[in-house]
Amino acid sequence: MLSAVAARKAALAAQVEQAKDFPIPSGSGTTTPALPRLLRNETPKRKSTTQKSRSTNKKSKKSEHKIILQEEKTVDTFRDQTDIITVESDGDDGSDSAMSGLDAFGQDSLDKNVAGMSTKRAWSPSQPVEDSSDDESVDGDDESANPLDVSSLFPYLSRSLRTPGQTPNDNNVLSTFEPALDQNMFILTEDECHLLGLSGKATLIALDVDDSICVLGICVLVVLHGSISLCGATISGSSAKHRVYAPRSGPLPVIRAGEETGSTSQVDNLPPRLRDALQYRAIVILQELKPDVIGLGRICRTFEGVFEPSRWQKSSVEAPFNIPGLYMIHQQSKECHAFWMPPSWSTALNDLSPNDNMFSGTYIVKGPKNSGKSTFARTLTNHLLSIYKRVAFLECDLGQSEFTPGGMVSLNVVSSPILGPPFTHPTLPNYAHFIGSTTPRSSPSHYLDGVLSLIQAYRLNIQTPAIEIDDDDNDSRISNVIPIVVNTMGWSKGLGFDLTQKIESMLEPTNIFDIHAPVREEYPTSVTPVSIGGQNNGYGAYHDQSTMDATTACVHVLDSVVSSSSVAGYTPADHRALNILSYFHARFPVDAAPGELEQITATEWETSRPLCAEHPYKVDCSIAFDKVVLTGAGSEDVVEEEIGRVLNGAIVGFVRCEPGTMDLDFEPQERSAISTTDIPYTRHLSPPSPLSSTCVGLGLIRGVSSPTVTDSASPQGLSKTFLQLLTPLPHPLLAESRVLVKGEMELPIWGMLDFRNFEGKDVDIGDVADVERDSVPFLQWGKAPDGALGAEKRRVRRNLMRRGQM
Repeated sequence: MLSAVAARKAALAAQVEQAKDFPIPSGSGTTTPALPRLLRNETPKRKSTTQKSRSTNKKSKKSEHKIILQEEKTVDTFRDQTDIITVESDGDDGSDSAMSGLDAFGQDSLDKNVAGMSTKRAWSPSQPVEDSSDDESVDGDDESANPLDVSSLFPYLSRSLRTPGQTPNDNNVLSTFEPALDQNMFILTEDECHLLGLSGKATLIALDVDDSICVLGICVLVVLHGSISLCGATISGSSAKHRVYAPRSGPLPVIRAGEETGSTSQVDNLPPRLRDALQYRAIVILQELKPDVIGLGRICRTFEGVFEPSRWQKSSVEAPFNIPGLYMIHQQSKECHAFWMPPSWSTALNDLSPNDNMFSGTYIVKGPKNSGKSTFARTLTNHLLSIYKRVAFLECDLGQSEFTPGGMVSLNVVSSPILGPPFTHPTLPNYAHFIGSTTPRSSPSHYLDGVLSLIQAYRLNIQTPAIEIDDDDNDSRISNVIPIVVNTMGWSKGLGFDLTQKIESMLEPTNIFDIHAPVREEYPTSVTPVSIGGQNNGYGAYHDQSTMDATTACVHVLDSVVSSSSVAGYTPADHRALNILSYFHARFPVDAAPGELEQITATEWETSRPLCAEHPYKVDCSIAFDKVVLTGAGSEDVVEEEIGRVLNGAIVGFVRCEPGTMDLDFEPQERSAISTTDIPYTRHLSPPSPLSSTCVGLGLIRGVSSPTVTDSASPQGLSKTFLQLLTPLPHPLLAESRVLVKGEMELPIWGMLDFRNFEGKDVDIGDVADVERDSVPFLQWGKAPDGALGAEKRRVRRNLMRRGQM
């Protein structure tokens, strides 16, 4: 038995003896290695007292006196061999252990230390300055050369410092594709575009296995040969054209060559100079896209220039594709972040397998806000579209909707990959219900009824559609069942948690994807760690044990990702405003109406005029609508005489009801006796039941005009009321909507301004639609007049916590 301290002391003594005999050439510039302070029994060197003030001298003398006493006590303790931890040998003889300890601490350490002391490192800016007052290491090792790696102890810390889109050891390189003209990149002529059925400028790209292209801007993508992976979707060779929208406000898509092989019939029409590209893994055509969506940045100035490189990036960004508005990003920056999936996301998606043809999968995605929940739901939908021809998407997040503006729960049938943020694909929902707010806090029961109605509509009309005859024999994806992806809201505490649990119990999901944010505090005893792939991920991936026992679904615990929008400086409120403005400026087909399995998405936007300059529908309220309903906090206090002022400038939902849904207990004559207008409004009337109604879309009441016109059929002489409506909905949907529902949503301030007057100006906004600024309704420049109650914007603070919540 030999104590560890005694072995250490013997090793140091042997090291010093051998260092004295080590020959050092003269004139080499090296110095004799100094003895360790433990053997020299010296105190550390200190600065001269002349460089310090008197107060510092007094403190230093006291500290030196204490240090000397402490060293004496330390020497006595060591000499007495007290409080020493002894190390017992596992073998039969303790001398073997002692000799091995000497070898370990003696010759090997000596060789390393002497080799390190034979040459002195040259000066460099990264080398720390040596301070003579610093204490020397007792072990004689250079700790700065081998720093202690604590990343395994704090995994969430190293992960939080990693920006979205950055993979380990990638040095922030986003694009590895090196364009070479007429080798792996071919700029197509007009005749070649016409031969391939294309219009406008186009470029053919040949990708190899290790090539990746991170794009910024807009384009049309066509895969001619092989397959590619893009935003979680696997796109094989076909004649389908996919619109790609890549703004800086979201994760930028990265195009990579896939593993699947195959060619389309268009490959046979390739000109001879393009046939050399067939030796590559994948062939992609990038085509010019009409830049309508870019005009939304002129309307909502927060997103101006979001499809272009920032002014700090313009010098380092390339545009080698000869396509206007399309750039290739090489390096990651604060403004641009590439789409990247954590390992837990990839593992969860790869574990999914198509279910039995008689039953489709139900996939629910839940997690806190700003954790990447919506991004994963979009990625999951793209992944399922590689297996199924159609995927149903149930949107339960009122504030961050994917296909519709906020304030609605909707059910959409998706048939093409989602290759852009929500504002780039406004869609007419197959089924929807208008809640009227970005949160279900004021009407949780109505919110749950709407979600339950959508679940029933999916199971009855969408889950198992009728067998269709497909002309495309090469498409081997499943078509007789349609799975569903459910995106829950980010309100994961209190009432929000209870509502999510209710939705989960109604769905009976087959797979649950639970995203957990990094946790930096001790976990309560009521939670149990869930491992991914047999190992704990270390990011706070913990799941409630009671929830795991109650469900029979396969639970996937996923890592959260930092929102690229928040890193780039865009808030959820900015995205909500942009989604609403994109919806009202979108142009749907005039005579289109979505069926049970059809997807109608807007591909054009009218951004040359603001909403105040659009031509509205002038509607007689007494003829066009059967009922006007108010919902939300404070709506029950609105009297009939004030309904015109409430509707002026409001966002409303067009609701289609079944016959008999809105029947009242009194006749229209009785309603006229208690109302001074012909607006069919009644106090304390609940919204239509979601089980017998559906919301077809939203509209904006830009104005309410009430000229006094006496109707001969009305002895009371009610004033005729006309509504000026703005809506992108097709005519067939408007004809079926007989109920207006107003909630708590309001038009963003950007939708009330005339952007044509302040283009190129920084301060002066000017007039709004040729109306002087001071006479514009709903707007007020400057501070509210003194004494005007309610004129200032109300500020609600929900970030205050009690002591027990901290």
